[in-house]
Amino acid sequence: MFRRAAQVLSTRGSRAFTPSVTFAADEAVSKHTSSAFLKSWADNAPSTLDPPNFSATFIPPPRSLEAEAAGIPEKLNFSFYLPHATEMNNEKVDMVLVPGTDGDFGVLPGHVPTIAQLKPGVVAVHKDDKDIVKYFVSSGFAFIHADSSTELCAVEAVPLEQIDAAAVKESLAEYNNKLINAKDDYEKAAAQIGIEVCSAMNAAVGN
Repeated sequence: MFRRAAQVLSTRGSRAFTPSVTFAADEAVSKHTSSAFLKSWADNAPSTLDPPNFSATFIPPPRSLEAEAAGIPEKLNFSFYLPHATEMNNEKVDMVLVPGTDGDFGVLPGHVPTIAQLKPGVVAVHKDDKDIVKYFVSSGFAFIHADSSTELCAVEAVPLEQIDAAAVKESLAEYNNKLINAKDDYEKAAAQIGIEVCSAMNAAVGN
């Protein structure tokens, strides 16, 4: 019996306290408080001072969940820039998979605004279900905007199919040897960077 009563109360509560109802109540309280304050201000403040503004004057009310869903486009507007070239410019794509320093993540239309640093890894651009283009990037940044547009700026990038797996394996062995024989911190750091990039490239080509 207690379980059924809890279910009934939970159902009623979830129906009663929707985001729109909660916001409406908060807005009503805010307007009442602001009106009372402005009346008191007019009665007591010197005539040379203008009444203050409130946060509600500058912050628009939050959009309803229905409005948010209706405002999300079907495609992501994606641009991909390199120092010497533009790989993509405002292309409509389904999704982009990005290798971030805090972890790999996917960008879809409606993604929250984000700035993410890139680590060596694969950027996968899903133009549709069948057309997927993959690039290996060394580093850079991804800029994700609230209007479902994204710019990716990479220091270096190469299409994944152009990578020579044998050359990658050879370079990885070379950098490991340099790390072992490093004479100072600079040589050690340079070797570690080479190992990080080559290891990520090695994993990308499936070695």
